[in-house]
Amino acid sequence: MTADTNKFVIPIGPQHPALKEPANFEFWVDGEIVTGASVRLGYVHRGIEKGAEARTWTQNLYLMERICGICSHVHATAYTLGVEKLAGVEVPPRANAIRQLMAELERIHSHMLWLGVAAHEGGFDTLFMYSWRDRETVMDLLEKISGNKVHYSANLLGGVKFDITPELAAEVHKGLDFLEERNRFYLKVVTTDETFIGRTRDIGTMTTEKAEFLGAIGPTARASGVARDIRVDAPYLTYDQFPVKVMTHTSGDLHGRFIVRIHETFESIRVIREILDHIPQGDLTTR
Repeated sequence: MTADTNKFVIPIGPQHPALKEPANFEFWVDGEIVTGASVRLGYVHRGIEKGAEARTWTQNLYLMERICGICSHVHATAYTLGVEKLAGVEVPPRANAIRQLMAELERIHSHMLWLGVAAHEGGFDTLFMYSWRDRETVMDLLEKISGNKVHYSANLLGGVKFDITPELAAEVHKGLDFLEERNRFYLKVVTTDETFIGRTRDIGTMTTEKAEFLGAIGPTARASGVARDIRVDAPYLTYDQFPVKVMTHTSGDLHGRFIVRIHETFESIRVIREILDHIPQGDLTTR
């Protein structure tokens, strides 16, 4: 506590029950308002950049997937797109569509995981357990497609490893129907439950101007009214053929971030269905 009895410095981490991996924060708090923060990261730096220098292009694909278990596909996809561009390789449209489908399934998984963690930190353990139970459905779909629940290893340099058969597409459609129904339930909870709204509305508010100044990205920025999404602003894979709509909110608070992620989950479900129904024919890899 500082000389002013209403002002505190609150340290969190590097080891703390609320943190999913080591990080250190110091928050300057005036009453219930955070007036400043100090952030120290890097506790789990593994030297991946340096490690990549001593490996082949193909070996690095395996390494990139280990950057993050929650989003292994997008890291590997970013790497393959870069290498393919350097090599002048043209990837078959069907392969890119499958990459996009996997990326959107992974986005659903990520948003449902975030929903549970954020609800848990706000004291809503029932919502946490519901969302984590239901996210097993999308993990099961990823496993049916790739054989793995975490590291899917979908990418090859020049294409993908596996196809989406009609039988597999039917399984994915069935899973999406369930996820859509559950997502409606989540939306109802976060928009009508008075206790939930009381703990999230006007909490952690970041204006559009502040979001722009701080360089906020992703759902956090979009919840502050920043209509920016790399999938729309610079389409890659088949996002030009199967475009997504940018989901935004104007509140800039924690409540808005919940709503944006839930709406983005609905949008991912819509796009995946479109890909399944209109996936291009052709090869899975460059010949």
